[in-house]
Amino acid sequence: MNVPVNTRAAAYLRTLIIVSAVLVLATLVLRFGKGLFLAPLNLSNENVAAAWFSGILLFLASLHAADGYFRLRKTHLRTALAWCVVSAMLLFLSADEIGSIHERIKDLLKMGPWLSYLPFLIVLLGCCAWSFIQLWITPSERSRVPGLILGFAILVSVGGQEFLERAIKWPWYLGPFRSAFEEGSELVGMMILIYTMLPNSTGLFSHARRPHAPAFSIVPGLRWFIVVTAALLAWPIAMLSASLDQQLVDGHLSDWMSCALFFLSAGLVLNHWAQSSHEARTFPTAGIFWLCLASMLCVQIDPTGDSNVFPFTRSFEAFGLVLNARLILLALCCAGAAESLRARGHDYRTGAIMLAFAGVLSAILAAYSPAEALRWGYFATTIVGLTTFAALAHALPREVTAPGTEAQRYEYGT
Repeated sequence: MNVPVNTRAAAYLRTLIIVSAVLVLATLVLRFGKGLFLAPLNLSNENVAAAWFSGILLFLASLHAADGYFRLRKTHLRTALAWCVVSAMLLFLSADEIGSIHERIKDLLKMGPWLSYLPFLIVLLGCCAWSFIQLWITPSERSRVPGLILGFAILVSVGGQEFLERAIKWPWYLGPFRSAFEEGSELVGMMILIYTMLPNSTGLFSHARRPHAPAFSIVPGLRWFIVVTAALLAWPIAMLSASLDQQLVDGHLSDWMSCALFFLSAGLVLNHWAQSSHEARTFPTAGIFWLCLASMLCVQIDPTGDSNVFPFTRSFEAFGLVLNARLILLALCCAGAAESLRARGHDYRTGAIMLAFAGVLSAILAAYSPAEALRWGYFATTIVGLTTFAALAHALPREVTAPGTEAQRYEYGT
């Protein structure tokens, strides 16, 4: 496996590791009953910023795996499809991390904790076996297999750790350390997977001006497929999420879809930078920040502000209207992202205007008070995320290689 000596790749990894370490430490402190102001950073809870970060790490790993397909599709199609399988597995794990899919299945079917895990485990092991074999028989990919095996093994081991949590009565002074170790090991497994797959996304880290190499290429490549699929699924998933019990305890699949759309919007901006200027001084820090913040708010902030459903939450009033706090905050994030694009020059004006429209739409939806507030909150959030992604998909088209120019391959040291 190649070591990412490139300074950009090293900074990227270092940032993820530092945030992960902070979250594990905050979880340990909270499990001892201290530092309650750190509650959004508790990895043991659902519907908080820490749960969003954990799910987004898996989402990042999925995007890096998908870049493996774009890197090899013209030379080793079977191996490229193996990377697609790895990407699909990680995408599902991301949805499960934020949307609590297997917990919901356990509650609905009354299967018990182990039977609810079993179907996922069988499918996961089967997909891992096929994809790892395909990667192993391809000499250029063989060095990635040990890292993939280790990363997925650590993720699977979390189920065993949860069994130990229930089977053993832990002393009060060891319980917090056990919880922090479980959550930390899960993040370690994700980081190993991301580290292993970094060479797939050479376009993100190359210092060349126009690398024409994979850089979350699946996001612009499937942008309209994503738009159509999200539009078709938005209402059914919102209805499903609103109909389930334990809204406060478990995650929500609709929230995962919304946060994924905002995060993919940030991916579009990043891909556009990687395939155009690619200079450090033009990095779209502000735009990516606002879109990632919007993604996080889809998980951290409840969809309704109804304290009867989500304790300790409130909506607020302005101009005689009861406003949805989540949608107002999303409107501000869209406005911030729009301003960041406007400041980048005339070429980004269309994108800025369309993002501003998404912000106005979010503010308008925030003032609507339907009879089914919970279902509407999920659906409206997804609509705002979809509008944001569609706006950038239209305003930031893919850069096309000039005729007669061959795609170049860049390693970490370039």
